[in-house]
Amino acid sequence: MIMAWAKFKSLGEEDNEQPLAIRYEGFYHDMNHRDLGQSINNCLEEDIFKKDVVHRSAVWFSGWSCSKVGDPDVIFSLNYSPIKKERFFCHEPEEKIIGKFFNDEIVLNDLEFISNWENEKIRIPTCLFYENILLDIVAEKKVLIHCDAGRDRTGAISALLIAMASEKAGLLDERMINAIECDYRKTESLIEDKYGRMSNFIRNLINGGGVNEFLTQKCNLPTNIISKASERILSSF
Repeated sequence: MIMAWAKFKSLGEEDNEQPLAIRYEGFYHDMNHRDLGQSINNCLEEDIFKKDVVHRSAVWFSGWSCSKVGDPDVIFSLNYSPIKKERFFCHEPEEKIIGKFFNDEIVLNDLEFISNWENEKIRIPTCLFYENILLDIVAEKKVLIHCDAGRDRTGAISALLIAMASEKAGLLDERMINAIECDYRKTESLIEDKYGRMSNFIRNLINGGGVNEFLTQKCNLPTNIISKASERILSSF
């Protein structure tokens, strides 16, 4: 009955002829959902970041109620495939929130490795994702970021958001880096071989001139957008 309801809710729904994806596993599969600010606060054992600004999850929410993933205003689908062309979404009572994407050519992967940002086919869509996430944060929209497992791609963008805001406030120290890694390791599907990926990612950015310098150079992000988004992410600025 529940599976039939999920299918019924999505009948006839397409966006520019791209099918909406229903993940029936969402009935029994862990969403790997968490409020990013709350998660980092828990890792720090201190309230530094606002709650209900950014949420993160795996893809299993697609086709189900938005309440399963924090009732987002906007969704960013880092796992969009230009081959499959599936759109990921959740249900509000009167509408569907459909995930945005910016990668028309390739599937994005391994965003936590700085060398991959040298590839324009990766850098340009990733920067578009990041800039639009910041703009929605500034507009006070509740953002959901997801990929397939809600682990590596979602982890890289989540790490960038926390590191960006922390650096802007002078809080990006080893304790904060460890909190970013702590949030990453909350994903049950994470294997031990991947431990340290997010902390190394942020340390490499710092050693290369800083997180915000990286975002400015690679994505040409205006400093005022970085500042405004950082202010929205932090409890106090």
